[in-house]
Amino acid sequence: MRGNAEAGRTVSHPLAGSELEFSIAEMRALLARTRPASDAEALRALRHAFPAATLEQRVAAMSGRAR
Repeated sequence: MRGNAEAGRTVSHPLAGSELEFSIAEMRALLARTRPASDAEALRALRHAFPAATLEQRVAAMSGRAR
């Protein structure tokens, strides 16, 4: 939670709707190109390439990837 001033208010996601889907698609494309050997490598690559993405977004991009 951000602070007492925002208590009770809904805080919107940093990327909403189609922007979020586009970002996840870009992250998945990166993983397809680089084919990291482990989840740790995949998260590291995504964190480096998409520093503003949340952990939740990175994990969503990794879901369903072939190992």
